[in-house]
Amino acid sequence: MSKFSTVDDEKLGGPKKVRNVDKRVKTQFPVHSNKSLKIWIWVYFFLWIFEGSLRKWVLPGLSQPLLLIRDPIVLWLIIIASRRGLLKSNFYLNGIVVLGLFSIFTALFFGHGNFFVTIYGARILLLYFPVIFVIGAVFNQEDIIKMGKIVLLIAIPMTVLIGLQFYSPQSAWVNRAVGGGDEGAGFSGALGFFRPPGTFSFTNGNTL
Repeated sequence: MSKFSTVDDEKLGGPKKVRNVDKRVKTQFPVHSNKSLKIWIWVYFFLWIFEGSLRKWVLPGLSQPLLLIRDPIVLWLIIIASRRGLLKSNFYLNGIVVLGLFSIFTALFFGHGNFFVTIYGARILLLYFPVIFVIGAVFNQEDIIKMGKIVLLIAIPMTVLIGLQFYSPQSAWVNRAVGGGDEGAGFSGALGFFRPPGTFSFTNGNTL
């Protein structure tokens, strides 16, 4: 819309005049940058891959606290994304939350009854499943491609590490268990070999 409009006053018997009628409306909308969310998603991503390394080789004495190191990050991502309207309600999200709450109820009243074990298990459904939708709302195509390239780069040294673990005894440093134990982190397999965990705490990390 033009800033100026003309009024033909000749019809009123007067000269043609120009009147400033700036009709633009300036509306301020709060614009949030998702840069901080992206940074913490990347932190979560690298902790997911190297958390086991910290618990086995770097900080074995803190293996138990490190088990929960990603939880505060995930909780923060969910809270901030919800406040910014990025985490929207949908059938899958609502369904998994209901399932998680139902699981808490059944575990406490019909199962083992241990509150802390129940919460530890339920956090997967109540935290880690919702954060999937947060990542989907925050990341764009460029971020996904970048993450894919990084995964491919990590796969190269990971393959070398897994090979060393597979052919080394369970007492070797590369096969240290969580907490730094020399009993080995491999999972018993066939022909006397063990399935190696790579940088993860357990072997199923390599399947993710």
